[in-house]
Amino acid sequence: MERSILIHFDKVTGEVKVEASGFEGLSCLEATQPFEEALGVVEGEREFKPEAQQQRMTSTHQTRIYQ
Repeated sequence: MERSILIHFDKVTGEVKVEASGFEGLSCLEATQPFEEALGVVEGEREFKPEAQQQRMTSTHQTRIYQ
């Protein structure tokens, strides 16, 4: 499966959303982190897709996001 990072800009609200597609488990966090930092996306606003949710619930390791 092809991996991609999508960045959505809402011209009306100014909201920015970074979306990862094609990543396994929580590897999307490592891929999106540089974009989120550069764009000022707040960690608390993160939403996980179903495939990441499953890994997130069963994961025994931690991933630290620096902002």
